[in-house]
Amino acid sequence: MVVMFLGWIVELVAITTIYWAVFTWLTVDTAQRRITITEAHGLWKYCSKFIGLFVRCEHSPGWLVAVRALNVIGMMFGSGALVFMGLFTFLHSEKWNKIFKSSALSSAIFSGVLILIGAIVYGASVSQGKAPLPHKPVGDVQYVLSWSFALSIIAAILFVISGVIMGFARKPRMIE
Repeated sequence: MVVMFLGWIVELVAITTIYWAVFTWLTVDTAQRRITITEAHGLWKYCSKFIGLFVRCEHSPGWLVAVRALNVIGMMFGSGALVFMGLFTFLHSEKWNKIFKSSALSSAIFSGVLILIGAIVYGASVSQGKAPLPHKPVGDVQYVLSWSFALSIIAAILFVISGVIMGFARKPRMIE
């Protein structure tokens, strides 16, 4: 249950932060300093570090909408897995034990798979130059997949691991 809850928290941080990818473009060297425009992109917003603005993604490409959906649905299945795990652990019902256990197991694994598919789609799309940039950049664009992207993958792995652990779990004995 701890691994599953940790995966849920990590995914919550991943989908709400703006550091899925960092794009750098228009580097200008002057005599005094180097000027670089850097933008951090998340699933919902992006931030231009040159201007210092947070901007909501207005016109998102289809692949970004799909990544959002996969991550949010994965998060919902993760929430369901937590609920089923809690019911399995704390509810005294012999009749429902197998159902709660199998529901928690399948929800956790399915959550991890959805989140991982979302990360794969995001990484593949960004690496092919389909960045959700709101404007046409000047010069070459360099990108780096960043820590929010990594957190999403970690959350997916934690959900799958918690589902596998759930497969071996036994109902804890309660003190009566």
